[in-house]
Amino acid sequence: MAFRLARFGLAAAAALAFSTVSAAPITQWDYIVDSTFDASKTTFAAGRASSSGTVAPSNLEISWGVTGGTVGQNRSGLRISNTPSAGVLATDGASQLANTYTHINNGNLGNNSVSLLKTQINAQLQLRPKDSGLPFASFASDYTINFAETPNTPGSCVVVSAVACDDIFVLSGALNESFVYDGFEYFVSFFAAPTLTSLAPAVCAAAGAGPNCVGFTTEEFRSTSVNFNLAITSRAIEIPEPGSVALLGLGLIGVAAVRRRPRG
Repeated sequence: MAFRLARFGLAAAAALAFSTVSAAPITQWDYIVDSTFDASKTTFAAGRASSSGTVAPSNLEISWGVTGGTVGQNRSGLRISNTPSAGVLATDGASQLANTYTHINNGNLGNNSVSLLKTQINAQLQLRPKDSGLPFASFASDYTINFAETPNTPGSCVVVSAVACDDIFVLSGALNESFVYDGFEYFVSFFAAPTLTSLAPAVCAAAGAGPNCVGFTTEEFRSTSVNFNLAITSRAIEIPEPGSVALLGLGLIGVAAVRRRPRG
């Protein structure tokens, strides 16, 4: 058998040849999910000379604010944790942790500070039948975060909050996808907690995104974490959008069709 990528132009490993005696649905899968920020696709709003934006270390944290400062004191940050995560997924079983994203929202950046505008997350999902000893089939993709560091001026808030103005995150990526392995179709879903929501047009625009965008907002002086869990099912799940959003990483933005290759 082989995993064969058929669409979306995903960057992935070449088809991996597997062999079996007889075809049967896969009930359990070994998986690995790994995500990092792409420094080359990360941009910051210009600000005063004493402020800066960086992507480090190991492309797992973006921070901005006072140059040489500390995240949580005079710099804000966006971190990826629980990566890479690995484990076993049961088809039609419980979901498992993918990765976690945390925004450390600091309100002491000062006026005209450098701040994050946009970044890209490069994510990879690896799958194989559990304990098969077969090579993992690897699927890689990316998705975009638009960010707005809002001014904390009363009366100017796009998102009114208990503490000044909330900052805004917009996430862009493909939704639910399916794949076929050895003639059987499976569905991959990623669930966010807390859930992502549809943002108002003015909120989308403040983050440089179009209408009907999906994301979340975060309060000043608080750290907000969003966990993403991965599930594989034998039938499509009715997901009330945008309460739950399937994003890779978030990592599997479109596991392309994975189809059985005829034996020679």
